[in-house]
Amino acid sequence: MLRELVLKGVYKSDEDNILEDFYMPALTVARSYDRAVGFFSAATLSYAAQAISTFVRHEGRMRLILGAFADTEDIEAVSKGLEARELSERIGQEFLKEVGRVDDALFRDRFEALAWLVAKGRLDVKIALRPKGMYHDKIGIISDANGDSVVFSGSANESLHALLPTHNYESIDVFPSWRPELETYHRPHRESFERLWANRSRNTAVLDIPTAIRERLLAVGERLKAPPDPDRELAIARRIAGQESSEGLGQGPRVPSTVGGVPFNIRDHQRKALQAWQLTGDYKGILDLATGAGKTITAAYAITHMAKAITGLTVIIAVPYQNLADQWCDNLAQFNIRPLRCYVSKAAWLAELQSLILDIELGVAPFTAIVVVNRTVKTPEFQQLIARIPGRQLLWIGDECHHHGSAAFKDVLPSQAKYRLGLSATPQHYLDSDRNARLEAYYGKVVFTYSLAQAIHDDVLSPYEYFPHLVELTATEADEFVALSIEIGRTMAREGAGEPSLGLKALMMKRSRVIASARNKIPALRNVLRDQPAEAHTLFYCGDGQVDADDDDGGDDADPEFLGRQIEVVSQHLDELGWTLSRFTSREPRKERDHILANFRIGLIDAMVAIKCLDEGIDVPACRTAYILASSRDPRQFIQRRGRILRRSPGKDVATIHDFVVVLPEGAGDSEGYARKLIASELRRVAEFAGLSRNRAHAYQTLRPVLVTYGLEHLL
Repeated sequence: MLRELVLKGVYKSDEDNILEDFYMPALTVARSYDRAVGFFSAATLSYAAQAISTFVRHEGRMRLILGAFADTEDIEAVSKGLEARELSERIGQEFLKEVGRVDDALFRDRFEALAWLVAKGRLDVKIALRPKGMYHDKIGIISDANGDSVVFSGSANESLHALLPTHNYESIDVFPSWRPELETYHRPHRESFERLWANRSRNTAVLDIPTAIRERLLAVGERLKAPPDPDRELAIARRIAGQESSEGLGQGPRVPSTVGGVPFNIRDHQRKALQAWQLTGDYKGILDLATGAGKTITAAYAITHMAKAITGLTVIIAVPYQNLADQWCDNLAQFNIRPLRCYVSKAAWLAELQSLILDIELGVAPFTAIVVVNRTVKTPEFQQLIARIPGRQLLWIGDECHHHGSAAFKDVLPSQAKYRLGLSATPQHYLDSDRNARLEAYYGKVVFTYSLAQAIHDDVLSPYEYFPHLVELTATEADEFVALSIEIGRTMAREGAGEPSLGLKALMMKRSRVIASARNKIPALRNVLRDQPAEAHTLFYCGDGQVDADDDDGGDDADPEFLGRQIEVVSQHLDELGWTLSRFTSREPRKERDHILANFRIGLIDAMVAIKCLDEGIDVPACRTAYILASSRDPRQFIQRRGRILRRSPGKDVATIHDFVVVLPEGAGDSEGYARKLIASELRRVAEFAGLSRNRAHAYQTLRPVLVTYGLEHLL
């Protein structure tokens, strides 16, 4: 909210970046934005949209007043209700001519931001006319959901030269509404804007937006496939101002004073984690931090301080997926770290990496940062190049480092790296001791743990409510589950301890699919959703298996609405219930997944229906409700999913989790006691989820009949 921002009373462009220091953080938390600016032109309209890319993420509205040249006769005619339409359309046509002459990346990006708001019905534009000269006031009013507002005014014209610190000398004055001593400053501006908007301002006539302008904005807005991106706007602005090169080469990593407009201070648990890594592990070790506890920021803080102490520090950050790599790069940018991105295409990074490695060998690189995906790490080209980096100045960071315990990474992680930092919310594999041993052999032991319980207690993560729903396997599914369990037991007895064979893994995956895709989950979900309206920021986690007919249960099982891939069936039902949704799976191209995430964040779609892709690294803090239809027995998966749902977000007071818990039907052929084993394994997740929920007693009451039947009351 606005009160949480660090706002100065005056911003001057010789000391401040008005765009980044004021507009961006203020509009990030805004719910309404009133803006009155100077003379009417294509550039004016474009630069009135500065930082609107951050504003579109909320359901706020914007009102914009632009000044235009007019003759005294025109004003008199308009004031008498005459010729207003003709004058409006003439102004509109003049505007369109200017738009046609402008070919500038920053103009296009901001024009699209305004167009997006118009297309969504969240922007109104009016034109102010003066009989002598033109309307030239420059004020803005930014308000948040709590009713607080900030009024600003001053000489910062809506132009590139005004908004970027390398050009004209400009300034704005800022007046927060919650400071009563400033009321005589901010109140007149608010009242003036309202008079103007209502066309009650003396000697000024106000017209609605010309049809020609509105139609052009609508045409552009309706073509856009994703909302405006604030990172793109900043990148363009920085490039134009020449900032990117100077910051990247000159100043090096630095701790930001603010992040998202809020004062930055490293959290207590993050500081303790880094102290343990330094003192306990001697700069080697794994930080076991709950999902959402800020491991990326923790690592960036460490990098910044190590860069000051180690001449020529090279940091390589290895992550499992491209989406996660992009998020790392975004977070590192806040610390003035702009890494080489070694992913997507070899042609995009190989030559630059070769040049960087040569600079490192020659000792002329003061600091180097590289972000790489695990697939690239294993390539011969990357291996040969990083082998040349001196170990005494190499910091290797493995995000979701549990992946590096795999045998595939045994000989590819740089053995010369003196400094090694592993990051994971789930570093230990629950079955594979060999994998755990390999992970510890490279990174060292877990030197610090910050649990999800601690994160909720410290308000790092949101509290949540948990609702389990019992689902019985059908007769056919129960028979298959028991048969597979028997075969798995025999195979494990033959193979003994150690890493499971491919055959055993295949059997376990097949059994997991039986549970994940249990047919009765679909009607159970439908019952839960039947009386509920569509709700924004909802996730549905599905299995990747097939919902099949049960051969022994008669004709109902042939009903096609319950058959097909689980994600398809769930999507179909949600669509029938009036939800707007997108699937988020490995089948969607990367750019499409980016668009889906953006639409989900700002509420343009109600739900994402996902398979696994959201399990690690992808930030979806806006998520408030999750339906878990498929979850493996691996604690890593369900711990990651819960942490992702509990991330903090503005306006999110509590999260809600619905979990579909599978049991064998009463009387199923089960001489080996697999019904008891199944519910016991499912209860590991239930106990984990229920234990920290605000409504723990509800979970117990729901499951009590099954717990009593199998003598498992002690597990919950």
